[in-house]
Amino acid sequence: MELTPLQQRYLGLSSEGLGTYEVRFSSYQGHQEGFYHVQALPQAWEALDELCNDAARAGYVLVPCSAFRSFERQAQIVSAKFQGLRPILDAHEQPLNPIPEDGGERLRAILRFSALPGCSRHHWGADFDIFAPNLLPEKQSLQLTAKEYEQGSYFYELGQYLRANLSRFGFVRPYCPTKAKNSSSSEPVSKKWEVGLEPWHISHLESAQPWAEAYEPEVALEYLKQSDLPFASYVEQLWSEDLVQALLRL
Repeated sequence: MELTPLQQRYLGLSSEGLGTYEVRFSSYQGHQEGFYHVQALPQAWEALDELCNDAARAGYVLVPCSAFRSFERQAQIVSAKFQGLRPILDAHEQPLNPIPEDGGERLRAILRFSALPGCSRHHWGADFDIFAPNLLPEKQSLQLTAKEYEQGSYFYELGQYLRANLSRFGFVRPYCPTKAKNSSSSEPVSKKWEVGLEPWHISHLESAQPWAEAYEPEVALEYLKQSDLPFASYVEQLWSEDLVQALLRL
């Protein structure tokens, strides 16, 4: 399937226009210091840097653990879950048991917490998964679950800070609807598709909007159908405008 440069970008097949940035964090409560690199749109990264500086003044050492994610990387994540190599989480963020034997139902369960490749906001370079390593308890690894943000848990106060301050820097949390705890987004929730709550996922709206407007769902569907991914044959039976809205918050 021949794609234009624009289509390659919003499907995560290209990283054109993205900058590469180093993320460093110090040692906290038994967690070793380290560094890694992420890719993002420069405008979104500048806004994130301003947010992180403000968060630091409030006592939160905020860093991204994920930014741009390619089609290939998203495909690896979904494929590993589909093939039983990674757990599939249920509505309570527990490993699903039993795993559906039917491929379509298995893929449906995966989509609660993992977007289809080609249907992830992370492809655009305007979205980040963030956390505060200085708030992690000793020997506690990052889980990226909504339970970490519940009252009494270690990221609860961070969630409250994000709710109060994200909009000042042009960010929203697209997977935190207004009726949900720790919300900062007014996006509607799909009635047909249950996409998991993600308090850690933030989107720089000004940077994301052009990609949301350019996005063509039918292009993503055709590309997935023609792929050799293990779940490709089940995509069309689940595909709908409602699914795309739930995954991408278009």
